[in-house]
Amino acid sequence: MKIKKDRPRFKLILNMPGLVSLPSKIGSGVFTAVFWGLFLYLWVPLITLIAWAVGIYHAYSEAEYAQELLNLRHLFFIYSMVVLLLCGSLLLWALKEYLRFRDATRRRVPVPVETSELADYAELDAEQIVRWQGTRRMVAHHDDHGHLREMALNAVATEARPGIA
Repeated sequence: MKIKKDRPRFKLILNMPGLVSLPSKIGSGVFTAVFWGLFLYLWVPLITLIAWAVGIYHAYSEAEYAQELLNLRHLFFIYSMVVLLLCGSLLLWALKEYLRFRDATRRRVPVPVETSELADYAELDAEQIVRWQGTRRMVAHHDDHGHLREMALNAVATEARPGIA
């Protein structure tokens, strides 16, 4: 008589690792590695106690001191490289800007605007603008589109401007 084994109705994914997605495999591997590291880290006090009892601490401290000197040299080298890289990049940028603007006149005198151009822009009479240019104090009121609405000559502004006490 044959004994019938119960077969699972569904095939388990554990028996078919090809069905596991790559992100799940990576996540599982990272999770496992982190907890193995934590497990080994928990054994460090016992290992240290045994090493202290045997007398390994002195040799360890000497090796640690030598390692710190090597780390300091390595750190100094890295810092030096970073400083040189930054200085070099700034010097290259300055050279590029110098070559870019060496023949250009950077500070140009603004072109004066003619009175007729101002009058055309403001849609006013040129004689009015000439008179306004000679005025010592003047208040101009504009509409929402920037067009001149009203002008008061030799007047003091009654409204306080923001930011000015």
